[in-house]
Amino acid sequence: MSNIKSISNDIRLAWMLAKRDLKNRYASSYAGVAWNIGVPLLYASINVVVFSIMMTGRMGLRYSEVPFVLFYFVPFSLWTVFSEVVGRSPCILKEYSYLINKIAFPSWVLPLVPLASALLSQFIIILITLVLMLRLHVYPANTVGIFLLIWLISLVITLGITYGVAAVSVYVPDLVQVVPVCITILFWLTPILYPAGLVEEHGALWIRKIIMDYNPFYYLVELSRDAVFGSSAISWVVLGLMSLVAISILTVGALIFRKLQPGFADVI
Repeated sequence: MSNIKSISNDIRLAWMLAKRDLKNRYASSYAGVAWNIGVPLLYASINVVVFSIMMTGRMGLRYSEVPFVLFYFVPFSLWTVFSEVVGRSPCILKEYSYLINKIAFPSWVLPLVPLASALLSQFIIILITLVLMLRLHVYPANTVGIFLLIWLISLVITLGITYGVAAVSVYVPDLVQVVPVCITILFWLTPILYPAGLVEEHGALWIRKIIMDYNPFYYLVELSRDAVFGSSAISWVVLGLMSLVAISILTVGALIFRKLQPGFADVI
């Protein structure tokens, strides 16, 4: 019972730090938290305008009835949490180094801090997606509830990678430069802005394997569209496998964090 109470207190501490982080990041700017929402939406809008033209007539039968803006925004709502939380993970422990040096502070809560701003951005994107669906008269399939499960799987993968990267970054500072590059590469290797059918039809075998076989976000992206639009039947086998992958990634990330945690105060 004491362990459960301790974890509950730590989670409340993480939430308090997350809210403070969201407030402090833009405290000195006029627009404040609006920057946290506006910048991702600006990039998203540019992508929609450019790629909606490039993808005209190339969406394939599976997504021929889905407006490109919705085709993009549904999986992008998952990606925005991953990119922001993992993107901040190499610096998060050093950012709060003054807390790590305190003996009783639970440093495991620090990788959770970026979640508040990331989830706020995601909420806005999902809200915009719902408004667009109403305006474009695109109604969700009866499987739309499965999107919540897909969201949870994506969140678990995000946290697993975040814990691992945050811990290793304390000892390998170069990850501060490497991680953003890897996130950008992964974005373009994931069919968020283009249908996977283009890769199947025109991509070389090794490209298809990287994008479609070894990339868990490929499966989450396709599952999210299937759940919301009903573009294809939900593969429960794939959904189960992604759940196992997510749990495995979180377990490995947590183990790495726990193994390296004793030396944080000395290195930072």
